[in-house]
Amino acid sequence: MYSCKSFFYIPAFFLLWISGCGSLPNSTPPPAPSISSAVSAIPSIDPQSEQLFQKGLTAYEVFDYNKAISFYNKSLSIDKNNYKALSGKGIALAMQGNENNNTQDITTGITLIKSALQKDPNYVPAFYDLALALKINKNYDESICWFQKVIQKEPDNTWSYYGIATIYGDKGQAKEAVTYLKKAIFLDSINVKQAARTQSHFDSIRSDPDFKALINE
Repeated sequence: MYSCKSFFYIPAFFLLWISGCGSLPNSTPPPAPSISSAVSAIPSIDPQSEQLFQKGLTAYEVFDYNKAISFYNKSLSIDKNNYKALSGKGIALAMQGNENNNTQDITTGITLIKSALQKDPNYVPAFYDLALALKINKNYDESICWFQKVIQKEPDNTWSYYGIATIYGDKGQAKEAVTYLKKAIFLDSINVKQAARTQSHFDSIRSDPDFKALINE
């Protein structure tokens, strides 16, 4: 099993949805992943590079991954240390790879997000991007670690709880899935229940009485 010990090197519900895409109940939670301590000062971001990053983010949020990647590339051509653009390009590649069944895009995306975290180990959006990309790549235990790291920084991050719930759903672990789904529903009942009712992640546990009661409340 993966152990989150050392690591060398905008969150929104529709991202988990389209990806096909706390402590663990009755067990010790996996420790949060750590970043290599050999990190220099966080680089400042060139203003023009930041503007291009924002354009890339806008394209990404409407699922136009090619356009997003193009803006991120332009952003990085101006400022290669723009960790926001590195993470943005990484998750856009991973999402594009998920759509096209291109494993190379997914693995390249993961590498880029890790590169962003080398430059700013506390950039929380990259924690989420990495959790999602690892989930797409079926690195489930590692993905849970990074969702947990988001939750440590942002305890009200609905879609990190939901992301963990979907992983347990995929594994057929109803009790664990329900535990995290409850946390997500507490924060955003309507959208989480809608997602849980329709996503295939929970197909193997749909007959579980606790799951049924939870999403039909």
